[in-house]
This record gives sequence, structure tokens and C-alpha cells, in this order.
Amino acid sequence: MHLENNTLYYIYDPMCSWCYAFEASLTEIKATLPSLLTFKSVLGGLAPDSNHTMPIETQTMVQRAWHKIEQSVPSIQFNFDFWSKNTPIRSTYPACRAILAAELQGSGFADAMRKSIQQTYYQDAQNPSLNSVLLRCAESTQLNKLQFTDDFFHADTQQALTDHIQFSHTLSARSYPSLRLVINQEIHTIPINYTQAQVSIQKIQQLLNQYKTHAIASPCIRNCCLNEQDMCLGCYRLLNEITAWSQMSEVDKQQCLDQCAQRKSSFIIT
Repeated sequence: MHLENNTLYYIYDPMCSWCYAFEASLTEIKATLPSLLTFKSVLGGLAPDSNHTMPIETQTMVQRAWHKIEQSVPSIQFNFDFWSKNTPIRSTYPACRAILAAELQGSGFADAMRKSIQQTYYQDAQNPSLNSVLLRCAESTQLNKLQFTDDFFHADTQQALTDHIQFSHTLSARSYPSLRLVINQEIHTIPINYTQAQVSIQKIQQLLNQYKTHAIASPCIRNCCLNEQDMCLGCYRLLNEITAWSQMSEVDKQQCLDQCAQRKSSFIIT
């Protein structure tokens, strides 16, 4: 994975309770995202593969987080039967791989799988750390079961998860959920609010407005005349640079202007 300009990245884990609490705000943010921006999800991977029972201290910590979320995000309620009906395992990588395997059958299946995992975990009191539970989640999202099973256990899917986790580090995301806006080749942290999506939306718009204010303008001086090399004698851009200008990133535009300055300094009219 690599940084893409004009992109809003959402970094999360499907078994992160705070990510579950952020679902409503996330939906609103995506619905109001300006057409200039692309939305992409990144799996952070909270806990690696393990068969060990979650320590009592960790179980207590997670349950406290659930209570805190219920108090701060009134629309969210958890089924605490999970803790009496299951042997909790501190392992979220299987759920992350399930989402990546689902996505191979279509981008919409990733969202469907995430929501199925969250429903299974937080409402149905089942354990998505178990492969058997994740296979049932796949069935509920109408995935091709054979293809999903092959992809879920394939080494390429684990490699894809590794790439996601490494990329989350590139985005400096150490907690989930996180939002990062990449614009003008710079990474910006977008604030998270679980009950007021406008906090994130307004910050995104503010950064876009700053970007537009500082955007590099076209060097065209309305003296357009191409020579034999298809170079404009007014701005010293080549024809292909002129036609591609509106699609260039700010970095590419600056590089183009630097080349134009070199052409102008060495160009001699004969």
C-alpha cells in the first residue's frame, strides 16, 4: 500500500469496541465526503493470532470500555452475555483477514463483513476470534462460501493484512478508530467524535479550503504560442503538461514549474 493524494483513510479494527461506537459518525462522514476525496479503509490489527484465554485483567479492561461507551454514546448498547457464554481470546487478526477475504469478492462485501462481525460480537454474544464463527459471518453476508474459505486461509490474505498494518504505521495511527486525510502530499489527523460527525466533517472542509487557497495556479499568461517542440512560448510548458495540468498533484505542478523556469533561462529566440 502507498499514500494516495486526496484520500481520507479510516484506520480501524473490526473487534475494536470504539470503532463499533463510531459507525454512525463514519456513515455520516462518508455520505458528506466531497467528490474531490476518495475514502479508503485500513485494518490496523489490534491483536495477533492467539489461542490463549484473555487474561482476567484484560477482560475487565474491555468490559469497562463497553460500559464507558454506553455512557458516552447513548445509541450504543452491548450484550454482556458474551463474557459468560464464551472463552474470550485476545486475537483480532482472524476477523481482519475475514474482511480482506470478503473484499476480494467485491468492495461492498468488506463493509457487510465488518457489520456482520460487529453484530455477532457485540449483540449476538459470539466470538469472532474463532474461525468457525467468521465462516458463519461469511454465510450471512451471501458470500461465495468456497471462495471465501480459500481466500480466508490463503497466505496472500495474511500478507495483505501485514501490508495494512504497516501502512497504518505510515499514517501514524496508534489507536482506533483514526482518520487521516492525505492532501497536497501531507498527512492530516482528523478528530474523532462519536456523537457529532460534524466535528470531523468541518475539519476536513477546513483543510480542503486551505488547500484550495494555497493551490498552485496555472502559469498561463494568455500568450499561447507553440514552437516546433510543442513548447508554449508564453509559459514554457510542453503541450502534454498543459493538457495534464488540471490532473496534476501540487507536487507535480511545482516540478513542472521548476522545469519551465529551466527552459525559460536556457531558451534563446532565434
